[in-house]
Amino acid sequence: MKRMARRLFVCFIVAILSGCATNRFMMKDANLAEKPGEANLLIEPYQSLGLRETEEVRAGRTTVIQGKFPEILFGEYYPGRIRWNVWGVDKEGREYSGQALFSGIAFTGDFLWTVVLDGKVPDSVSMMVLATGLDFAYDLLGEETKLEPKFVRDREYRRKVILEKGTKVGDMKKIPGFGQVAAEWNRYRTTEGVLLSPLGDQDVKLIAAINPQYSFSEKLVGSGHFSVSIDYIGTAVGVGIDVFRASNGSIPSRGWDYNSQLPSRRNMAFIVKYVAALKQRLIDNLNEANRSLVTQKRR
Repeated sequence: MKRMARRLFVCFIVAILSGCATNRFMMKDANLAEKPGEANLLIEPYQSLGLRETEEVRAGRTTVIQGKFPEILFGEYYPGRIRWNVWGVDKEGREYSGQALFSGIAFTGDFLWTVVLDGKVPDSVSMMVLATGLDFAYDLLGEETKLEPKFVRDREYRRKVILEKGTKVGDMKKIPGFGQVAAEWNRYRTTEGVLLSPLGDQDVKLIAAINPQYSFSEKLVGSGHFSVSIDYIGTAVGVGIDVFRASNGSIPSRGWDYNSQLPSRRNMAFIVKYVAALKQRLIDNLNEANRSLVTQKRR
């Protein structure tokens, strides 16, 4: 009897915590597609392993641009992470949603975003990438802005801060052909819909098993059909998985938003090693390109 009571009590606490976690990220007055509604900005760790397949993504109705990844956001990185949320507004108050995908490093030494916006978004729309806990936001040049807690419940505040601090779609480079890249990614069915990811089945299960949940939804269930693809996002995330495997999977499980505590310096060392590995890969590629040029000139 005591054991049953204890279980019921645990279930009650879990339900409360799950509801609190979800409500903190729920935008009640979203003005997407000129229609007021709700938008859930919660990203559980397993959901950040790829691109959420929205109706627009599925239909190919997207606007895809490039941005600069802010290095401070490596504080929210963990093995395999790809995705952060994006929010945009125009002067009339219409709102736009999207997803920012970490895309590795450029020849300039800058880390990059691939920003996938739902719909054919006008160039005049301003947008920002949101930190996991919605406590900070970033323009597409990497500049940070601290957000007030009312971000999810005050449409006028969102409009004001994003118009003032965000980046216009038309100011950034468009990325053609992203739909073909994402079409080659693996498809995973989750409680929140389909997740598209360059990670393979075993890698996804490996990371999903160590990641904590911000709510208590189910783990990933693979669709049973997996493809192999090579692309710039897949390459970047692959380096993270390689470094993680080399550490024997010894990264303790905790949250990875800014409000979470690093359980050990081992986690911090992993992030440093990952960033160094990406930079070293860039150096190696540049050196290889220089050697090829020298060889061609000698011929």
